[in-house]
This record gives sequence, structure tokens and C-alpha cells, in this order.
Amino acid sequence: MAVPPSSARSGRRATPRASRSLAASPDPSALALQLLGSWNRLANGHVALSAGCSCGVADSQLRVQDFEQDILDFLRGRHPVALRADSIQTLLTDLARNADDRARPVLADLARSIDSFEAQHSGR
Repeated sequence: MAVPPSSARSGRRATPRASRSLAASPDPSALALQLLGSWNRLANGHVALSAGCSCGVADSQLRVQDFEQDILDFLRGRHPVALRADSIQTLLTDLARNADDRARPVLADLARSIDSFEAQHSGR
């Protein structure tokens, strides 16, 4: 039996984890909970900046959580539901409790941000 080609060998881009969750789960509350788990795992992680470049900075002390206000500002500019949230954890908790289909766009935008940090941590 033939093994299907991997996405790397076939030239297709692999679907990031949070985006796969969005496609696999029809319930916005479940999506919010999945993203909350991903955010909580990542929030205390560090972001590698300038690794391997000639500037001489070998590592960074920036945490993923240091980008939280920037992410929230982006979400607030695009989604009124994010205006009242003071943190990503609060936003996702509220959406998990009260989500309907109107939450999907904010969840999709946040999933892309979380995917970006997950890719940084996994070396993708």
C-alpha cells in the first residue's frame, strides 16, 4: 500500500495546529477553549529573536505574553467583541461561555496569531 506524500514533499503547506482546530470543530465555544489552552501553554514561553544573525544577540528575554497587548489592540481594531477584554485569557473565557457564530472571525484572527508563536517554538 502506497504512503501518501507528506505536505513537505508534495509542496503543500502544512495547516497550523490552531487553524486545524478551527476547521475541525463547528462549535465556537470549543474553539475558544482550544485556543485558550494553546495561549496558556505559550504565554510563558520565550520568543527567539535574532538567533543566528551577525548582530551578536544570541537570545531574547521577550516572552510571548509580552505581545499580548499588541494582539489585543489588533483584535479590538477588527472585532467589537474584543473591546471589553483586558487580556486574551479573559477574551477567550468570555467567548467560551457565550460564543455564537459571530465569534468565529475573532477566533480565526487569534488562531493565526497563536499559530505564529507555535511555529516559532516548534521550528516550523
